Formats: sequence, structure tokens, C-alpha cells
Amino acid sequence: MPIPARFRRLLAAAALSLLAAAMVRPPDAAARTATITILCTADLHGCIHDTPGRYLEHNTGSLLRLATLVRQIRAATPDLLLLDAGDVFQGTAESLLSGGEAMAVPMNALGYDAVALGNHEFDWGVAEAGRLVSLFDAPVLAANLLRAPGAPAAFARVRPWTVKTVDGVRVGIVGLTNPNLNQWFRDMAPAGLRAGDSRSALERCLPDLRRENPQVLVLLAHQSLRAKDDDANEINAIGTRFGEFDLILGGHVHHVVRGARAGLADYAQAGSGATGLLRADLDYDTVSRRVTAKRFEWIPVTPAVPEDPDLRAAVAPFLDRADRAMEAVLGRTAGPLTASLAAPGLSPVQQLFCRAIADATGADVVLHGVFSAASVPAGPVTGADLWRLVPYENTIGTAELTLAEIREILEEATPFLGTVRAIGTWGLSYEIHAYAPPGDRIRNLRGADGKAINGRRRLRVAFNSYHLAGGGGRFPRLAELAAQPHARLAMHPVAMRDLVAAYIRAQRVLDIPAGTGVDVIRTERPKWKRKAAADSP
Repeated sequence: MPIPARFRRLLAAAALSLLAAAMVRPPDAAARTATITILCTADLHGCIHDTPGRYLEHNTGSLLRLATLVRQIRAATPDLLLLDAGDVFQGTAESLLSGGEAMAVPMNALGYDAVALGNHEFDWGVAEAGRLVSLFDAPVLAANLLRAPGAPAAFARVRPWTVKTVDGVRVGIVGLTNPNLNQWFRDMAPAGLRAGDSRSALERCLPDLRRENPQVLVLLAHQSLRAKDDDANEINAIGTRFGEFDLILGGHVHHVVRGARAGLADYAQAGSGATGLLRADLDYDTVSRRVTAKRFEWIPVTPAVPEDPDLRAAVAPFLDRADRAMEAVLGRTAGPLTASLAAPGLSPVQQLFCRAIADATGADVVLHGVFSAASVPAGPVTGADLWRLVPYENTIGTAELTLAEIREILEEATPFLGTVRAIGTWGLSYEIHAYAPPGDRIRNLRGADGKAINGRRRLRVAFNSYHLAGGGGRFPRLAELAAQPHARLAMHPVAMRDLVAAYIRAQRVLDIPAGTGVDVIRTERPKWKRKAAADSP
């Protein structure tokens, strides 16, 4: 049976279409699997070289040794991405005393392709954070860092994303900072900076990035995958909403994650303190145009890995200066300076902090705890001892508050008794009725001498900057009370560590015993005992 003419024309057109498609299709040689190798670090915290026993933590890592691993991998795989998930500078005297250059010099020499903005980049203040951003040759990424008109010009360099080509494949890299910055740093808002919600930021920037036709998408976030998202970590929500990311690389919480599922996305994390290097290899099929396989490896930095000699020579002056500062004797202590997390006592370390703060600010009351359980034995107190006692870069502020307002703050702090989040006291005496419901635990609030304080009197109360910013959301009432106009909040720009060092030098010999003006009552007293106590002279 002959084929009708119109069907012959359709078949001819179809044959021509197939022939044209065959002519424009890339040859088989172009149909291949490209492997995209990504090396990632996170939470380096100033760890330029190993420092046995010097700091409270992060003494075993070394960026100088890690650099050797990077160069070894690059020798075998020249075309790769090197990324960092933030918190680069804060944590060591080597970095602090060099203004961050001890970290920036080797990172620039290694040729990082992108760095996410971490929360600890702001520890030295907003102005210093802007300067630190300018130290990087690599793009600094934070899609959720929002800038108001008048924000420091240095932050204009912070971008939402960048695109890199690896083995012929275009890789889009989006960055996120920590969304909880606003509750850690009071000076951000006055400077016109704010951290926004991660998902909203991604919804804003991804359409622009897609116009650049990336074939692979990577998210570099200074946030961590937790069992449940919180104010500082939104990875579960991000992975559920944005399954188009082929890989999420995180940080902030100092874990090593060699690949895990976060919603619809894959997640990995490099640990902290330059103790290791995360490697991710993504196989990209150029025909199906998708990632078909992912492999993760965490490569530890060990003493067997030699330091990069060229980088060691480049940073040697910074390391020598830090060694001198850490070995310097600031003064002596007649007895041991012990720290205690026991609720709520004013241990000798707490007393040292409070006396130093009161001496520098003229405060009537100091509310400050300890940062750790680190202690100093009787004898000389060195710079290294002080760094273990004060590992963070807090400053101090004072606010004029009534006794009732101070009581509210102490009530808010009671859930943290026995932890490093607790607020110790100086200049007051009171009772904590631990068994009582919230709002009725702080009683008999008086002066340190036990005398009553006029309820209308405003006392100058000193806090560290972390608490004044709300303590990451733990102390919202404290932050609210301190911000009221009548509190006359005044920030003192001297770093807490420098303030304590100045006090030790001025005293020369410390003699600080343990002591507390606080009585913790664990169980409710029987009524007859309460009556007897009331009747006693």
C-alpha cells in the first residue's frame, strides 16, 4: 500500500530533524564526566601553627601544615576549588597582634577561591571587621549580610555569590554568614549592618546567579547542621527549601562531617582549628548535566605533615612577636586563681575579672562570670595564662540600673547557673531560691555589706559586650534594659583581656580569695524554720 504524500513529507521532515540534531550534537569525545574537587577549611580561629598547651583549645592544628596538604593535592589535581567557611582570625595572639595578617598572608598565598564571613570576624569591632575583609584576595561571601545606606564602605566588597570554572564546569558558590550576628554584636546595627534570614537571602540572590548559567551549585555557610535548627544554624531549613544545591559546606559548630543529608541536599563540614582539610569530589556528567556521584574525605593535619617552609618564613615575625607576648610575666598571684562553674560562687577568677572591671569603669556592681574552668597556680601570671582565662575579645559596658532592674537580669540568668553562661556578681548580696518558679528565685537583694539599697537609686552596673548584645538570644531582657535611654549605656572600647592585664600589672601581686555574697537555697525551708529565722535577732 503506497504511503500518502503528506505522510511522506512528515517522515522526510522528521529525518531531516534527526540529521540536524546529529550534526549539532557534540562528538563522543565531549561527552564525559568532569570531576570537581573542592577543598574546604572552616573555623581556623587564628591557628597558624601548633601551640602545645598555650591556648584553651585549638593547640594542635596548623595552617602552615595544612598548606602542605593543599599543595600536595594541587600537584596531582591542579584545577580545584579552595574554600573557607568563616571564623578565620579570632583565637590566637599570633593573629590578634598581627592584625590578622598572620592568617591572611598564607591564605592569599594558597589562592583561596572564596571565604564565607564568620561571626568571629566581628569580635574586634565593626571597623576592624571591614579591614579584615579587605585583607583577603578571595571574594568574601555573605548573601544575608544586609547593608543600610551609610554602612562602612569596606563591606561593599562582601558579595552574595561568585562563579568559578573547574575542569570546564561552571560552579556557582553562594555564601551565608551566621544569622544570629545581631544578638552577638551591639555595634552592628548603629553601623548599618544586619544579618538577615538565610532563606530570604537565597531567594533574592539565586535568580541573579542562575542568569550566569552555573552547572553546579555550592553553598558555603558559616552555619552548622544540627539535629534541630536554631537562631544561629538554619541548615535543615535551607536544605529542605533549596534542593538545587549540589553541596552545602558549613562551619560555626566545630564538628567534622564527612557527608550527611540536610533535607534535599548533601552537607559536609571541615572541623576547626586547622586540624584537617575536607575534600569533596563531585562527578558531573556533561550529557545529563548533573552531578552523578559525590565522595567525601577528611584529611587530618598531623605532626608528620611538614610546615610549608616559604609560608613559615613569611609569617615568622608575627610568630616571634606572639611568643614574646605570651611568655611575658604580667605579675604574680599569692594563691591559686581558680575558676569554678559551681552555682553561683564568685571564684577567684571571677573576683579578678570583677575587680579589674570595677577598677577600670568605676562600676558599683559587676555582673560577670568565668569563660572556662581554666585556673592559674600560685606564682607568676604570664600572657599565656591570661589568654586561657580570657579566650574571647569582649569589651565592657556600663548601664545605670535600679535594684528592681538588676533583679530582673539575675532572674533571667538563673537557668544558666553552673555553666559558663552564668553571670557572677560583685557588689551585691542576695539569695537564689532554686526551687522557686521563674520570677521568684532572686530574694533579699542588698549591697555587698548586707545593707538595704534605696529602690530609686540607680547603680552603675558593668557587663561584658556579649551579655549586653543579648548573649546570642539568651539574655533579651538584659539587652532591653541596658538599651533604655535612662540606663545611659556607655561602652568602654578596651578589650577585656587588656583590661585584666592592666589590673594585674598595677597590683603586681594578687591576693584574691574565693568569696560570694550569694546564698543558694536548693529546697524550700519548712515553715517552722522560716518562722524561727524571722524571729531571731
